[in-house]
Amino acid sequence: MSEQIRILFVDDEERILRSLALQFRREYEVLTESNPRRALERLKSENVQIIVSDQRMPQMSGAELLAQAREIAPYTLRILLTGYSDLDAAVEALNSGGIFRYLTKPWDQQEMAFTLRQAAQIAARQLQAPKVSAVIPQAALNVLLLDEDASTLDVVAEFCVAGGHRLLRAASLSDAVILLNSQPIDLLVSDLQVAGEDTAPLLKSLAQAHPRLLSLVVTPFCDTQALLKLINEAQIFRYLPKPIRRGLFDKGLLAAAEQAQLWRAQPAQVVTRLAQQPREERDREKVGSLLGMLGRLRERLIA
Repeated sequence: MSEQIRILFVDDEERILRSLALQFRREYEVLTESNPRRALERLKSENVQIIVSDQRMPQMSGAELLAQAREIAPYTLRILLTGYSDLDAAVEALNSGGIFRYLTKPWDQQEMAFTLRQAAQIAARQLQAPKVSAVIPQAALNVLLLDEDASTLDVVAEFCVAGGHRLLRAASLSDAVILLNSQPIDLLVSDLQVAGEDTAPLLKSLAQAHPRLLSLVVTPFCDTQALLKLINEAQIFRYLPKPIRRGLFDKGLLAAAEQAQLWRAQPAQVVTRLAQQPREERDREKVGSLLGMLGRLRERLIA
């Protein structure tokens, strides 16, 4: 597997590139580039399965680079490195670049190696999978809304009517679990607090129990560290702030529907997301409990 996987590291500091190349050249074919614009040009002519970019670079931010990389090579797995906590950069990277992981600098060598190993496993499956037709048949999706906000309901309901999708609503975590166990859900739109309950453990559980379910978080909650956990541990598809910005919300829903249709056309074994296990014991306990409650969902997907 490793011989087939090509990783492009992008960082304006040559010493960091040398360190990364030295660490990973035995396992992967390693490419390095200190200029993000040259990196984008290379993506146009060279097959790259994984791209790892620093966030803070003088010519272009890592979030901007990954967003453009997604347009050039949509099947690359994109990882963002940053040495500071910046909510705006994290949101931009998630919403525009579709990142696989967000890692902080200075990085932990074992964590970096493990993250690349996971990305390489997914990339290898993608290389072996049959090519999907460019024409993806459109089908009705099941959309679960876990949010009490009337404005969120208005946008999601209008999206479902326009696209011919089915809208399901849950007023609590227990309601959501019942629906997830009984209905084939494609998209989940959720706030991080519903009826006084924290929905993050459910999002993290679904990333493990149902990797193809796409989660869009719509919330006024703005905690950088919590967002980074949701990117890595819940593999959320979009993070959308409240009060709602209609254009951004519509764009996120349409992108999620397009991705869901694409995954439907792919073999079931080709999973393009792999969530990081929660690090905190309390989170692991909550996720473990919810995974037990989602037993019927797992059985249905495995069958």
